[in-house]
Amino acid sequence: MTGSGPAFGARLGVSEVDFAGGQLAAGVSGRALDLGYGRGLALPPLGAVTADARLAVTWAGGVRAGARVVGALGPVALNVGTQVFTTSAASVDPLSVFSLAPTDTRDSGWNADVTVRYRLSRALVAVGGAEFGAQNMGVLGLEGRRDLTRVLPPEPEVGAEADDPQDEPLPPETETTGTLSWRVGARAGQDVLGITGGASYATPDGLTLGVDALLGTGQMGTGQLGLTASLSAPDLLGEGSTLRLYSAYEPWRAASLPLRLGLESSLPLGPGTLGVDIRGGRDALGTPGYGARVSYRLPLGLAGAP
Repeated sequence: MTGSGPAFGARLGVSEVDFAGGQLAAGVSGRALDLGYGRGLALPPLGAVTADARLAVTWAGGVRAGARVVGALGPVALNVGTQVFTTSAASVDPLSVFSLAPTDTRDSGWNADVTVRYRLSRALVAVGGAEFGAQNMGVLGLEGRRDLTRVLPPEPEVGAEADDPQDEPLPPETETTGTLSWRVGARAGQDVLGITGGASYATPDGLTLGVDALLGTGQMGTGQLGLTASLSAPDLLGEGSTLRLYSAYEPWRAASLPLRLGLESSLPLGPGTLGVDIRGGRDALGTPGYGARVSYRLPLGLAGAP
């Protein structure tokens, strides 16, 4: 349901169906019919490229079409996406406007984005990107990572002979305790100008915590502070389960909800997987909205079928 009143719906679909060298997805709901197709390609010497396309047609006649291409060539990675639409994202999926990634909420229009990543070293990446459409802007920054380790205590050598004074000492054994990532940069464009920064910590078990902030100016030169945070915890609800909590406050967003919150979870149940999503947020006028989704994914054995 949303802030405009209760609404209920159901969707039935299939995904990851092998078709024409790629994978096909399709679904039908009380709101729309949706199709998707993705394929990965190896293009020597250009590298690996993954492309996908999506199309949704609402029963009221609105259309949403989009495509994304992701590729890599040596130290350079490119991510390009575009979308055109004559109906809102909420008309197809009401919960999409509350997702962590900002979703264009307009009833019609187009948007595009591009991100280029250049690996300067194993632990340092330069990032540049731009967004076009309702709010044109660009970003530049650096990302780095560091593996955190600890020294393991030496194991006792039972019955070992005394060390020869001529022997060189062996380096101590270590184990990875986590990975720390950091991000710094700047964002500039329509109604936004500021510096950005963030950090993430991930454990070897997959627990991940991330926080990002933007400090700058917005409309009429007023100060702005934006914050996003997420926490992902695998196996917390049982083996094979996933749980993610997130929040985003981005008051400078012109075409997306400035406040978005969510809880997304999945749990193996019987032969399939049960999913529960709860999301909410608030628009620029302060109007709240929220929604919940319960899903069940069942493997049908279609992948690889003749």
